[in-house]
Amino acid sequence: MTRLLAVDLGERKTGIAWCGPGGMVEPLEVVETAGLEAALRRWIRELEIDSLVYGLPLRAGKLAGAAKKVRREARAMAAALELPVEFVDESGTTDEAMQRPGSKGLDARAAGLILERYLVQGPWLPERTRNR
Repeated sequence: MTRLLAVDLGERKTGIAWCGPGGMVEPLEVVETAGLEAALRRWIRELEIDSLVYGLPLRAGKLAGAAKKVRREARAMAAALELPVEFVDESGTTDEAMQRPGSKGLDARAAGLILERYLVQGPWLPERTRNR
């Protein structure tokens, strides 16, 4: 199994979680979004990450303004880090993360849920080519 790093991108704060070959998802930390690249580089090096998974804030399963912005930023980050990136619908993960205990912070727990969803459902794929 691939080593994955999940990102719950926010305007000010971003949650990060990971999953290794054993399939166990672990929330890592919440970082200031301005320092995201440095944090990702550190985790990629430390955990030997193979791929990124970003949560997309889809609206009714489709790309809207916020999701398009996240996708652009994720692709730019993946290019800078020289890693592949995939996406998963993050709808409801923050609300669900509020119901889960944990000491790593709400956004890191949401990133963990994004990664769990990815492992179960696979990547989000656009229904129409205009969403690409």
